Amino acid sequence: MNIGVYWSTAVLAHKRERRGHPGVIEEVWNCRRLPQGLGRDPCDRLVVACNGYWCGGFLLAPEILYSPDDPACPYALIFDVKSWVELIEAPSCKRFRGWTYKVPHSIFP
Repeated sequence: MNIGVYWSTAVLAHKRERRGHPGVIEEVWNCRRLPQGLGRDPCDRLVVACNGYWCGGFLLAPEILYSPDDPACPYALIFDVKSWVELIEAPSCKRFRGWTYKVPHSIFP
């Protein structure tokens, strides 16, 4: 399953910059509600749009963090920054908030 998010240039740069660090580097994306269907596919991805285009994605970890003390964003999806895959062809995308299931179907093999 692919979950689409729209990030600012600064957020995407921060996540991608961490790829140069040694070892497994996990980051999180916090969300208000839990996307349905995660964990059914061993290749769940967090697909990122930025500056009006879908630009790439990260593999999601099978675990999801839950913090009941954070009512605004109690869920956190975990991904390894080194799993980043850049898209060769970047389809356009309008800015959106939260997350979406409406990601281009052919962007990953």
